[in-house]
Amino acid sequence: MNAPTAPTARTARTALVSHHRHPRLPFRPHPSASSGVPAVLAVLYGGWVMFVTHNQGSTIPTAAVFGVVSAAVVGALCYALGRMTPGLMPEIRAVLYGTVLGCALGFLHSVSGGSVYRSAGIGLGAGLAMVGVSFYVFHVRAEHPRE
Repeated sequence: MNAPTAPTARTARTALVSHHRHPRLPFRPHPSASSGVPAVLAVLYGGWVMFVTHNQGSTIPTAAVFGVVSAAVVGALCYALGRMTPGLMPEIRAVLYGTVLGCALGFLHSVSGGSVYRSAGIGLGAGLAMVGVSFYVFHVRAEHPRE
């Protein structure tokens, strides 16, 4: 009664397909997230830069240009990181993410009137924290071979 049966075409095909699956990511982000997230980050960052620059005494058109240029730079860097880093080693990805965050926050602090040394310290601290957190996250989600 419980004799083994010959595999059907459907079982053989699913066995081949399941062999090539990548279990490290249980979900795939929506395709628009690859351009939507950098765009939202760029708008928020540019608005923040524009607000801080205007509060420091510059005129509205000058603050707007400064905010738009900052938003374009941050948006381009975030988009490039999102497209370039999935194939890199986790260590390099973590350093790149930390560098972008550290430079962005250090620049924001310098725009708000902070000294160069304090801005560099804040950027360095935030960048190192981001390196540590992203390194941990990338290694927890990494695919480890079974022995």
